[in-house]
Amino acid sequence: MGLATLPLQILLISIDLLITIVTFGWIQGLQKLLRGKKLRSVPVHEDIPSHRVKTGYKHHLVQSPTNGATTLYESAQAGFRQYAASPCMGTRHFLGWKIPHKVKEFAPDTVTWRSFAAVQTEADQFGAALKAAGVQAAPTTTSLQENTTNCRIAIFENTCAEWMIACLGSFSQSMTVVTVYATLGPDAVADSVNDNICSVIVCNKANVAKLVSMHEAMPSLTHIVYTNDLVPPEEVGTPPSLNNTPKHGLVIVSFDDFVASGNVKKFPPVPPTPKTTAVIMYTSGSTGKPKGVVITHAQCIAAVATFENEFVIQGGVDQYVGYLPCAHIMELMAEFCMIGLGVRIGYADPKSLSAKGSYPQGALEVFRPSIFVAVPKIWDTIKKGVLAKVALTSPVAQLLVHTAIQWRTFATETLGIDTPFFNKLVFKKLGAGVGGNLRLAVSGGGPLNGEVQQFCRTCFCPNFSQGYGLTETCAGLTVQAFDDLRPGVAGAPIGSCEVKLESTPDIGDKAGQSYLATDKFDVDGNPVFGRGEILIKGNNVTAGYYMRDDATDEVFVHENNDDSERWFHTGDIGQFMDDGSLRIVDRKKNLVKLKGGEYIALEKMEMVYGNSAFVDAVNGGICCYGDGEMDRPVALMQLNEVITMDWAKLNGYKDESYESLKSGKNEKLMKAVMTDMMKEHSKSDLSHLEKLAGVVFVNDTWTPENGCLTAANKLQRRAVIQVCEEEFHAVTPKGKF
Repeated sequence: MGLATLPLQILLISIDLLITIVTFGWIQGLQKLLRGKKLRSVPVHEDIPSHRVKTGYKHHLVQSPTNGATTLYESAQAGFRQYAASPCMGTRHFLGWKIPHKVKEFAPDTVTWRSFAAVQTEADQFGAALKAAGVQAAPTTTSLQENTTNCRIAIFENTCAEWMIACLGSFSQSMTVVTVYATLGPDAVADSVNDNICSVIVCNKANVAKLVSMHEAMPSLTHIVYTNDLVPPEEVGTPPSLNNTPKHGLVIVSFDDFVASGNVKKFPPVPPTPKTTAVIMYTSGSTGKPKGVVITHAQCIAAVATFENEFVIQGGVDQYVGYLPCAHIMELMAEFCMIGLGVRIGYADPKSLSAKGSYPQGALEVFRPSIFVAVPKIWDTIKKGVLAKVALTSPVAQLLVHTAIQWRTFATETLGIDTPFFNKLVFKKLGAGVGGNLRLAVSGGGPLNGEVQQFCRTCFCPNFSQGYGLTETCAGLTVQAFDDLRPGVAGAPIGSCEVKLESTPDIGDKAGQSYLATDKFDVDGNPVFGRGEILIKGNNVTAGYYMRDDATDEVFVHENNDDSERWFHTGDIGQFMDDGSLRIVDRKKNLVKLKGGEYIALEKMEMVYGNSAFVDAVNGGICCYGDGEMDRPVALMQLNEVITMDWAKLNGYKDESYESLKSGKNEKLMKAVMTDMMKEHSKSDLSHLEKLAGVVFVNDTWTPENGCLTAANKLQRRAVIQVCEEEFHAVTPKGKF
């Protein structure tokens, strides 16, 4: 912005400051200044600073939520009792696919809500129907060995109310749920059913014929219970379309009919114990065959308790959008927390969140969530969507928005004050993009780019937190405090666990120095309480991997053969900052050695370069690559069509098509992309060796369906290179993976 705009910016900021002074908004800045730095974790042993626990929880790790529940069943019952008449689960009325845009069409202003009491009734009936179908209660002791009894059901479906009701119903009879990502192929489904001897599977109507055709490969399967989620109204009442006759003994029944058949008087609830296995959760399989993580009710409830412990949840008031896969631990734990605390859940899917994939409104506009949990790719998509809309407005409007963002970022992070004038004038409108009601936002499932985090906190929700966890820790390990505005910080350990760092002498930082638990400074000279691989033990750490003793023993390690010293090795490398917060700096498996022997961090590079406006996050983002035969890394990327065409108009290519530009023959465009990539590099702490030597634009979209993304939207690097083999050969010296 030029000098001519400076007086207007000064005027706008002066008005905002005047309002802040008159309304005493400056007091919060003064309070922040007087508070000083908080110590967010403390050492468990004073002589080992790299072994830490959340401040205030040194002698009593969190085990259960405030309602005293010891199982997920008990937690849900607390919600059912207290909020019986309140809305619990909401589903939009699906009309079909709108042509030619192929977006989901829903009836306007039509949401069917199930009350907490209705959900409880359906869940109990579903559990009774499972009992009648021959499924038995799971043993009260957890085992990682092969299951020999019919005590588990599989859920192979997208996130919807029926998914959670089936899960709640299984728990009402002490049964175990086996989660299968809806995007996984038939082999993964068959493996999950066979390994767990499942006789019942819950799936979408669209997948019934596929499962029937696979029946001989799944001899234990006796019941297919199908939902009508996102099935057009004209097809809801008709039987599933089958290519062949169902095999003898295979019952195919709709979810509603199965629930209606449940006789609760004959089969009343049989609550699980804390040691009962609640879930066998198959990881999304970023490397190799998915592993089934065995999770007990006690471990789940400890994770749910820490969510409640970290965030203020208002039962009967708050609203939540459930759209991430329930087969992902973060979404499952979040939804159980919402149910136990009386928060209504409106169901959607990632592509129908905004009006771009949902007509006439996006789910965020319809459900207006006050609590929103998302993975980094969703936040990045939201940010780029907002900026794309701003770019279409007048120069004056663009000046106003960018001034507001820059000023609020500075005011909140440096001065500790808010911006009341800009809040009314700009941020209320920007906030409408996420429903206009957001008061609590959380990012998890992977590292979030600091610039994206800063943007979303500034524009949508000041109470924006980044969390860190894994399936093996029930989604919880650390949570960043709302008043910690530093980018790239994973936060302090949650209250249910201890975290320590273990030296990794064979792996070094960008200066070539090993990560040591005794380190007092990081590579940039910042004071730290040690560096190394992140290890965790505590109430939320899971049992291990089902029928995989080798994999279990590799990462769940008993130190000195002591059961009380059982540590899960995350594979992530971190450092404790001087306030006791954890920062993740590397990943052991994603460190790649270049020709000169230096290491580069591919995931970290993708997070940085993915922030470029030219990268299309919706279609998959960017995939970085390097190996021992290369001096510098390269990248394959999805090119953002909107940004590219805007660039073309500004640079005299008005008549050239997107396909032509994307072909890579336009050297000026390639130079613009590389310049933007280098701009992102200069803002980051990437080393000079992590500068990209080149990029190539790919033609195939990366999705879970073609294997390029996991079901949790994490990049599958090997699959990307196989799918985009031609482009890969064009950008690498030898085209070798």
